Amino acid sequence: MRLIDNIQIAVKDAVGAAATGFTTATNSVNMSGYDRCAIVLILTQAGAGTATVTLNQGTTTTASTALGFTKYYKNETGVTTAKLTEVEATTLTTAGPTTGTNVYVFEVLAEDLAVNSDNKFLRMNVASISNNTAACLFYVLYNGRQGANHESLVDALAT
Repeated sequence: MRLIDNIQIAVKDAVGAAATGFTTATNSVNMSGYDRCAIVLILTQAGAGTATVTLNQGTTTTASTALGFTKYYKNETGVTTAKLTEVEATTLTTAGPTTGTNVYVFEVLAEDLAVNSDNKFLRMNVASISNNTAACLFYVLYNGRQGANHESLVDALAT
């Protein structure tokens, strides 16, 4: 089985040169056909900075209801290694090297959405990004309901 048969990669926001945020409310992804979504934020930074990250869910593409998170994964080594480190936190602080490209991954399960409210759309808003020279935000939807049952994206990539 090929990985590409079980995932969808969505780039809902343009790559930004020195972007200060990604907050277009209608740029959400529809999780109705997938069990999991990895939201990937990549920042090329000129120094340690900050960013305000919020996850939103909704029944429409506006996705305006808050969805809390308790952890994310990061690689602040300037991509000199591929290892992601788990961070238990409800906010994001970027603290990478003075210059470097850093990766932050937020994983959301379909069951995390308020399914009793028929929420199926997911969106990450990022505001107040500081000290970056380029930024990118994209979504990897995986574990298609018709496909394989991987425990994590790392497991999916190893198949």
